[in-house]
Amino acid sequence: MRQLLYRWPVCFGVLLIGGLVGWPLLLLLAQSVFPNLLDGRLDGFLEPYRAMVTTEGIGGMLWNSFAWAACTTAISIVVGLPCGWLLARAEFAGKCLARLLLIVPLMTPPYIGALSYVLVMQPAGFADQWFGGIPEGLRAWFFSFWGVSFVMAMMSFAYVALAVDAALRAIPSRLEDAANLLGAGRYTTFARVTLPLLTPALVNSGLIVFLECLSNFGVPAILGPRANLPLLPAEIYYLVTSWPVDLPLATSLSTLLCLVAFVSLIAGQRAMARFQSSGGRTTVVRTVRLRGAHLPWAWGFLGCLFVAAAVVPYFAMVLTSLVDHWDADGPVLTLRHYTGLFAGDSTGRAALWTSLWLSAAAASICCILGGFTAYAISRFPGGLTRLLDGLALMPRVLPKIVLVIGLIMAWNAPWMKISIYNTVWMLLLAYVALTISDALRFSDTALRQISERLEHAAGMLGARRLRIFMSIVLPLLKPALGATWVTTFLVCMRELVASIILLPPGVETTATFIFNQFEQGEIGSAMAMASLTIVVSTAILAATRLRGNTKIR
Repeated sequence: MRQLLYRWPVCFGVLLIGGLVGWPLLLLLAQSVFPNLLDGRLDGFLEPYRAMVTTEGIGGMLWNSFAWAACTTAISIVVGLPCGWLLARAEFAGKCLARLLLIVPLMTPPYIGALSYVLVMQPAGFADQWFGGIPEGLRAWFFSFWGVSFVMAMMSFAYVALAVDAALRAIPSRLEDAANLLGAGRYTTFARVTLPLLTPALVNSGLIVFLECLSNFGVPAILGPRANLPLLPAEIYYLVTSWPVDLPLATSLSTLLCLVAFVSLIAGQRAMARFQSSGGRTTVVRTVRLRGAHLPWAWGFLGCLFVAAAVVPYFAMVLTSLVDHWDADGPVLTLRHYTGLFAGDSTGRAALWTSLWLSAAAASICCILGGFTAYAISRFPGGLTRLLDGLALMPRVLPKIVLVIGLIMAWNAPWMKISIYNTVWMLLLAYVALTISDALRFSDTALRQISERLEHAAGMLGARRLRIFMSIVLPLLKPALGATWVTTFLVCMRELVASIILLPPGVETTATFIFNQFEQGEIGSAMAMASLTIVVSTAILAATRLRGNTKIR
């Protein structure tokens, strides 16, 4: 008992993360086995899984979802690998600009990219307006499995590129030098030495893209119906929100999605362990200066990626927000879509304010809880700590829609006395549950770089653990907590799946406002809100970076 009292931060962390994440997932699994569990009955054993097998179209939808995630991952790796190599190993004019432009797709919510591409490629869209029409074969290709995969890959390949860039900088140069001394050419060295050493980075980043595809709701909901491509996250959403609600089938599909995510994670970890290099880091990075014909090819490749991933979506988004109508001379521009967002009783202004305070509150809560939980994990090792670490990892690897369905069942159960379901506080709880894992990882990384000797010295001088944490650990942890707050805020500002499922009547966030306005035909207002949201997020990020640089000086 005394040992448990001494380890109370770990116990508190297990109860906190377990109640926030573990209990909803456990209830989701139980509900998928006993569909009437919330009513206090154990009949209908495995009936949801039987319904999943016998329901027409479910098998094709599952195949579509897994094939789409795999195809998007493959495209991201094929595109991201040479992009990462150029950033790490090539020297050319404008390289810093190329690295900066690579971050733009990561700042763009995938559902906004999908909406923008629909505006470009649909009949009478921007492509038809500006080019006098596009081949119907190209339009048919875009509104198909391959087009949906292309859009998602353009929003995701930067994960692979940045991972490859970092891995190439850490590969020991002596291994490549040894291959060259033995007569291997540049391409043979890359295929036989460099590429195997890059496998952990490719597997890890590919796994991130794969899991992001499985959990993404916006792209399947926007492009899936237009491409006649039913995908799993959108189907789960319709089962939960459309009448008649089929919660048992939704839980069985969510459980299957959860199982696939865990299997993918385990397979990825084994692959990384198999190919993990033990050569250590090097301070020397071998680079190749691009000259002659190679330089236009490199910039042509990077330029095409930037156009497809950023220029086309942002151009369509901003132009749509400014167009009043089209006449014979082209678009007639206006600011009425922006001014309409700030009208007296505008839903858009309320949506922006709701997203701002919800994101700020979720970011603040995650900083507090994530920092405390990371401190417990790093300073109190043991079996209970490993359990806490595993629970904290779940929101990072689980599809978001799975955790949201679990939260619905946990907080809408008949025995739940705290009534926050169908209120805005439920949405705040979901934001915290979805982002607590990332907040914890930021703090955990920083804590592992803080020597425990400072805490031991304070303890020898009679300081209690709480005072040590407040006076020593917390000041050193502030930079990581600042990065945690900004990252969590930006993620919550763009969050769609939790918002659209859990939002109470009469309340909007920026993400649901954009999605609903687009579906209702108010495309100008939707794109004005999308533009405003990205501007606000970018301004906050830039202000944070500027403040950090000022402090360094």
